[in-house]
Amino acid sequence: MATGHVKVYEDKKKSAVPIWAWLLPLLLILALLGWFLMHRHAVADTGAPAVVAAPAGTTSAAGTGMPDLGAVHFATDQATLTPEGTATLTQAAGYMEQHPQSHLRLEGYTDATGTSPHNDTLSERRAGTVERFLEGQGIEKSRLTGVGFGPQNPVDTNATTTGKADNRRVELFEQK
Repeated sequence: MATGHVKVYEDKKKSAVPIWAWLLPLLLILALLGWFLMHRHAVADTGAPAVVAAPAGTTSAAGTGMPDLGAVHFATDQATLTPEGTATLTQAAGYMEQHPQSHLRLEGYTDATGTSPHNDTLSERRAGTVERFLEGQGIEKSRLTGVGFGPQNPVDTNATTTGKADNRRVELFEQK
């Protein structure tokens, strides 16, 4: 009888699934997950995230009538407009042309990378870039007020690449 038990054990041992048969699919799933996560953040790594404008006909949270255009975003340590930022500002200029009594406050921000004096200057430069673009679209300088706040008032964490990209912005507010 003891030999019969040994034979049963040997048969079960031979029919067991080899470790590579379940380890290989697991590694494949992990590789696909890693690829997805790396490519999902590709836009943020360029420093030029897309700006999402509100649907047509909606207004900003302040209820002023100006469309909520989101914010104009910038690449790391840059004050140069992106194509998305240019499109957003073109919409803002169109609104201002239709509403000659409106004034805009332009608030520039940075992420938390770098020194405070550098970030303060960079946020001022970003607000100035937006101001000059709107002036180039025919908006009078007297209708624009630009100010930089450096890394103050972050809209996202500065611990991630995506969060930093969200914080590098100029926000537009209508003033009465």
